[in-house]
Amino acid sequence: MTQHTSSNNEQNTDQKIDPKVELTAQDSKQDRKKTPKHSFESASKWPAFYIAMIGIIGCTLIAMTAPATAVKPEVSNTINVNTISIYPTSFTPSYNAYGTVIADNKLTLSAQVDGQLDYLSSNIVEGGVVLSNELIYQQDSSDLNALLSQRQAQWQIALAQLSLEQGEQRIAQKDYQMMQQDFKDNNWQIDIDLLLRQPQLSRAKAELDIAKNALAIAERDLERSRWVSKQHYIVESKNATQGDYLNKGDKIASLVDISQLRVPFYLPRDLAQQLQLGQKITLSQPDTNQSFEATISHIVPFLDGSSQLQKVFAHYQPYSSKPHLEQAKGLIIGDFVKAKVDFKTIQNTVKLPLAAIDDAKVWLVTPANTLQSRAVNIVHQDEGHAIIANVFTPQERIVTSKLHRPQVGLSVNVVESF
Repeated sequence: MTQHTSSNNEQNTDQKIDPKVELTAQDSKQDRKKTPKHSFESASKWPAFYIAMIGIIGCTLIAMTAPATAVKPEVSNTINVNTISIYPTSFTPSYNAYGTVIADNKLTLSAQVDGQLDYLSSNIVEGGVVLSNELIYQQDSSDLNALLSQRQAQWQIALAQLSLEQGEQRIAQKDYQMMQQDFKDNNWQIDIDLLLRQPQLSRAKAELDIAKNALAIAERDLERSRWVSKQHYIVESKNATQGDYLNKGDKIASLVDISQLRVPFYLPRDLAQQLQLGQKITLSQPDTNQSFEATISHIVPFLDGSSQLQKVFAHYQPYSSKPHLEQAKGLIIGDFVKAKVDFKTIQNTVKLPLAAIDDAKVWLVTPANTLQSRAVNIVHQDEGHAIIANVFTPQERIVTSKLHRPQVGLSVNVVESF
């Protein structure tokens, strides 16, 4: 269109151009050029609008969700606690120790003289029972009987010699009395002891004593060639057989007296000092669930080197007069038992759970429902409880719940009381 207009203008250069027509054409041309730019400027305003709206909405949401101003809670001066009431009672302290039953008396049967073992009781076997007044063994006594006869003869000879010497002494005494005046008149120096045969008399008496002692030894050896039991025994071991030749000191058997038994056990030194000889204790056998009474027989006056405990012996006597026939009803050698030792009863005590005691102190609730702290003396404690001396009034109650920074005089609210 532009080229066409230019051609017309060139052809009509002499023709006058209307100013209005020219202005209108120019304005139209300018309007066509301005239209795209205006549309772009209008469209570019929308993103800014959206951004502004998003900012306003965000601020509104932040303002609506802002945290509220913290309000300080009111501080309460009252705390909740659990308590238990106080029930004074007496308490008997006890201590459990352990030991093994042993024999009070063990006898090692040995040969007392040389000789062949002619007889050995059939009860001399391991586990056998030796009865009272039973002949246990007999050695060959022929040589001993011959020796005894010889000693008896020697004693008779010595006795006769003494009698003869005593007769000679009486004669010498009479001779001295008859010659005494002659001795004085002639001033003779004589030995009166020799004259009266005092040395001979002393020798005769000594020989009689020697013969008497030799006879006693022969009688004793003959008696020791045999042995008769004086009480009941259990045979622990057998070491000789009938027909053996035994020298003096050879072991024949080992016997155990089960009518008197002992139980050694150990106690701390402070507890051992509270014991008394003859004090009753209780022995318990866990396998049979039986309990037996025993008495304190010995308190060893020194500490054991390894445990630093003091050794104590309890004496146990079976109830039966014939324990060898009723062993199953009582304790036997080798039983592992618990020894319960009771000590002096302590009056006016209180039993508390260990959780209620903190550093030898307890917290309690007074009748005015306030906290109070009190020191206590623990007289005994086990895994879960302690026994303390009663230092409370009946109206006070012990706090058992855990307290956080307790203070004396703080008001309390008792939630549970037992």
